[in-house]
Amino acid sequence: MIKPANFLAMEPVLVTQLKAKLADMLPKIEVLTSVDLNDVTEQTQVTPAIHVVFADSHVAEAREGRLYRFEQTWLAVVVTRNMRSMRSGSDAREDAGLIAMRVLGALGGFQPDIATKPLKFIDGPKSGFRAGFQYLPLAFQVELLLQTH
Repeated sequence: MIKPANFLAMEPVLVTQLKAKLADMLPKIEVLTSVDLNDVTEQTQVTPAIHVVFADSHVAEAREGRLYRFEQTWLAVVVTRNMRSMRSGSDAREDAGLIAMRVLGALGGFQPDIATKPLKFIDGPKSGFRAGFQYLPLAFQVELLLQTH
């Protein structure tokens, strides 16, 4: 295991894993980060897409104030847009559900070099549907060790 030098070091690791495991779906599906979403409005966002977003962290253990074992929660938000059945959203949900299964396969149980254990799929925020857009957040927890100087 490698101790990360950057608190948000998981972001590029998750993006790389998703792109590798969903290569057959790219470039039809974009894998984006929060930086890619700056100044994007709902109507101008790219779909379908997976947004990799840092959600939360908490310290599980502090050792002598310099070594920390902490857990981070990362979201992989599947975003689809489908104007068919816009009132019920069933087509957008169907599209999002199919992509979500691939995301679960790519990230669930994935063991990054910088993590102490594999990613764990956990309860996440509620999904949402609006104006043809389906937002399906999948939450993953990862444990890391961080050493400060």
